[in-house]
Amino acid sequence: MIIGDRLQAIRESKTMTQRDLAALTGLSQLYVSRVESGETRPTIDALERWASALQVSMHHIFFGEDQQPALPNLPNRLTSADIVARNSCDQPAEPAEKRHA
Repeated sequence: MIIGDRLQAIRESKTMTQRDLAALTGLSQLYVSRVESGETRPTIDALERWASALQVSMHHIFFGEDQQPALPNLPNRLTSADIVARNSCDQPAEPAEKRHA
């Protein structure tokens, strides 16, 4: 399904008109129409506004469902604490798994 079709289907499921959506997002009705018809591609900013106005997640807009898939277990990846520590010390941080081993 093309993103414009999905956006239109979500909007219609919420019984909103393009005018309603335009008012809630601050986007023009012409832009909403052009995105839904596939004439133009929406920006990430526009998609975030759309998601907020329609009260759905960005994942729902892209994949048509709200339940996000589980993330794979990626060994040796940095945690947010590792990244902060690395940036504050200007030294490469070891992944948490190696520090605690």
